[in-house]
Amino acid sequence: MKRILCYITLILICLSGYGQKDKSMGFRIWEDSLIQLRNQVMDEPDETTRLALNEDFMTLLEEVLQMPNSFKFTWDSVKNFSVLVSPDNNFKIFTWYVVKKDYSVENFGFIQVYNEGRKKYVLFPLYDKRSTLDYPKTVIGNHNRWYGAVYYTIIPLRTKDFTYYTLLGWNGNNIFTNQKIIEVLHFNKETVPVFGARIFKNFPERVSRVIFEYSKNAVLHLNYEHQQYAVSTGKLNPKTREPEYRNVNSPMIIFDELIPMEEKVQNVPAYMVPESSLNQGFIEDNGKWLFMKSVRGSNPDKVRPDYQHKNRNFYNPNKTK
Repeated sequence: MKRILCYITLILICLSGYGQKDKSMGFRIWEDSLIQLRNQVMDEPDETTRLALNEDFMTLLEEVLQMPNSFKFTWDSVKNFSVLVSPDNNFKIFTWYVVKKDYSVENFGFIQVYNEGRKKYVLFPLYDKRSTLDYPKTVIGNHNRWYGAVYYTIIPLRTKDFTYYTLLGWNGNNIFTNQKIIEVLHFNKETVPVFGARIFKNFPERVSRVIFEYSKNAVLHLNYEHQQYAVSTGKLNPKTREPEYRNVNSPMIIFDELIPMEEKVQNVPAYMVPESSLNQGFIEDNGKWLFMKSVRGSNPDKVRPDYQHKNRNFYNPNKTK
């Protein structure tokens, strides 16, 4: 704690020369200091020191986020921790992780949101509680029951009662597996964050969040993007008598289907790997996410290279070498 207080004092002395003329420059200095401190956390080989440095990082970030006008700062130079602002500019969420000596991962964060009753921005610290949750896929709770992850996408989902914010995130989990998370966040009447919601329709499990766990050596794609997919028209082709389909363009949460490496190890997360040719997804349906078991996605926004004709060389037995 003494180390971080000295750190803050030193930066305040540096900032005094800027006065009120350029507030963004002041926050830029804080941002640089946090980036450097975060680098120290990631590079430190000793776990005890690493966790102590992480406490310093969290304390400094809390001090910065409590400053006037901090919500307006863009944090556009940050690469070693995640900073997301909701599309409606209602809140910001900061998340990062620390690797333990047993190669498990612990996640941390803050939510910065405007409280209408108090007429100010308030902070909610996030501590990874996933190891204490008895039913992690179904639990619904406030920030004190957070299933930790580092988030990279926010998707607003508006209903009559709430705006649900769907968060896509990554969790390094342990030495054997990684996880990708589809989390749901909303704020109650007191502007307290609530994680988890029963908004997943037709999914094989009854869940409040979706957790994909897979082999540490694999890469699972989980994205929110426009996709072009086929849906049945309910009609048969009069000539072939085959079902007819039409293409639909829609935003979608799309992800690889997980399959076991071998039949003998069914449902063992460390042996589950994504099959990129098999896609599944969720599309918005009246304020909920409708599960689609099989998707042949084709992103119409993706830039594809122009077709180039290449002459094909066929085998000619009469051609001499």
